[in-house]
Amino acid sequence: MQIHSETVELNDCIRKLNAIGDALVQKDPDTHSHALRVARYAMRLARRIGLSADDTSHIGIGGMLHDIGKLGLSETFFSNKSIARCAEVLQEAQRHPAIGVSLLKDIKFLAPVLDYIHYHHERMDGKGYPCGLKAGQIPLGAKIIAVSDWFDAMTTHRPYQKVKSPSDALELMRNAGGTHLCAHLVEAFTMEIEQNGVIQD
Repeated sequence: MQIHSETVELNDCIRKLNAIGDALVQKDPDTHSHALRVARYAMRLARRIGLSADDTSHIGIGGMLHDIGKLGLSETFFSNKSIARCAEVLQEAQRHPAIGVSLLKDIKFLAPVLDYIHYHHERMDGKGYPCGLKAGQIPLGAKIIAVSDWFDAMTTHRPYQKVKSPSDALELMRNAGGTHLCAHLVEAFTMEIEQNGVIQD
């Protein structure tokens, strides 16, 4: 009876997760494809630094879902493609990590990844969002997703910025090491890209 109950619960969680994913694809297909790449980069980085299979899997799931909170943003956010987004739109965008956690908090098997989703925009110097956490306060999984997120955002097409080459993106990330990103992880990520290349869709 307990096994049956757990199977029903798991199937219900998977249905909810699929529904959330489908909704994001319909609202913003670019965000969905970005999330897939971030998940793959994050797992590659997790393996490179020697994390366990379970930790790597959790980080991959966190990478896949890191922007799911954008489902809760207004149409203004998705329709504003200008380079200089207004302060109101940027302020709204900063709500997406917390919205993501709110959407996923009742899916029990996602409990290990919620902090990764919540804190992937925190910065090493404490000037990130939503909580202003500093270096050691930020979960490792969130730091890994942040590095992967930065790289993919700079090396793929965005309406508001020009695509950068992988080498240029890595150089900018090295410059951001210690302030925005974890310098140790940027170095490991650089080695991973140099040895195994970028993800080709």
